[in-house]
Amino acid sequence: MKHYFNTNKVLSVTALAIGAITIFFACKKDDKAGADDKRDNQTIAAAQQEAEVNALYEDAFTIALDYNTTESDLNGGNRKAPGSTWNDYSRCEGVALSIDPADFQTYPKTIIIDFKGGCTDGNRTRKGKLKIVVDKIFVSPGAVATVTFDNYYVNDIKVEGTQTIQNLSSGDGFGYSYTVAEGKLTWPNGHAVTYSGNRTLTQKEGANTPWVISDDIYELKGNGSLKDSSVIATVAIKSGLIRKIVCPYVGKGVVELSVNSFKASLDYGNGDCDNKAVLTVGDKTKEITLPR
Repeated sequence: MKHYFNTNKVLSVTALAIGAITIFFACKKDDKAGADDKRDNQTIAAAQQEAEVNALYEDAFTIALDYNTTESDLNGGNRKAPGSTWNDYSRCEGVALSIDPADFQTYPKTIIIDFKGGCTDGNRTRKGKLKIVVDKIFVSPGAVATVTFDNYYVNDIKVEGTQTIQNLSSGDGFGYSYTVAEGKLTWPNGHAVTYSGNRTLTQKEGANTPWVISDDIYELKGNGSLKDSSVIATVAIKSGLIRKIVCPYVGKGVVELSVNSFKASLDYGNGDCDNKAVLTVGDKTKEITLPR
């Protein structure tokens, strides 16, 4: 699925530390070091899990944004987010879309996307229903959409909670925010985490050239928290993540993770378009390579 700024990919790079962790800790042999390593591994594992959890809610956010293509068509055409590709979902045979009421003027509207027994798009298989209630034309500044999940699964992970999305776009550029309340994800093995969080995406440059995307620059801010039977973790974007649309990597910004009061951070650099970031876990620091 195309997306003009893929937030789950931005945060999931922290999970690369799982592969690097043996390099961090290979030389530690004493008991204290072993305890530190266990704590550090727990921190990184929590980062990986938060990235996965956020990715699924960001996926629902993307679907809700993509839906505006259909809504815009119903309302005579409106400006839509770059990269929106509602027709991607139509490739899945049997996916049903309903809009009630179906006229052009009446709001709020309820949109139900029914993936039924399964729809595979890229590396995700979605099942069940997404219910989206929008208070006015969603591409209008100030519009609010509320997303809920009806027996909804992504890759057999059950997704629950309420997601509220607001269109913050203005003459200065595109902008969206979303919050997740009472979120819960349950894996096939029964493991479950509760989640809450928020993200705000704003266009920093390029608004004056709406038909040219090559000069667009976006900033992502937000935080999230998750809890399971053993870990309480929070992730905060301490310094806004900056990405030029022509660059596949975030070039600037800092993400901070706290697991049971122990902290780690990922620093994306000073704005250069490169695939490097600096991961710090406890007193250990390592430059890592970001995935494209």
